[in-house]
Amino acid sequence: MPKRVKFGHNYYYILSVDELKRGKFRGRNVMIEGIVEDKVTVEFLPMELPSYRTTFHMNGLKIEFSGIPHIGQGDVVKVYGRFIGDGIIARAIETNRSLYVTEE
Repeated sequence: MPKRVKFGHNYYYILSVDELKRGKFRGRNVMIEGIVEDKVTVEFLPMELPSYRTTFHMNGLKIEFSGIPHIGQGDVVKVYGRFIGDGIIARAIETNRSLYVTEE
């Protein structure tokens, strides 16, 4: 069984991308570390409660985050979130300089 780390009120499995791609951890809380591969896309969602969604790719996985983290292509980040099969819905993004957290 992989190691776990506690972040906030939850535990997250510390995994590699290869372990995630096997599909065994779908629906679980995971933490991966890697390099942002492409330009970060920030979308404004002007619905009932205006918000922002940030999307980028890391090690071939799509990462979505509700907010505007100050990250860019080439940055090394740790992503904490729920693995949904083809990507991760991030609850937190950690860089060397900052920690970005969404509400749970």
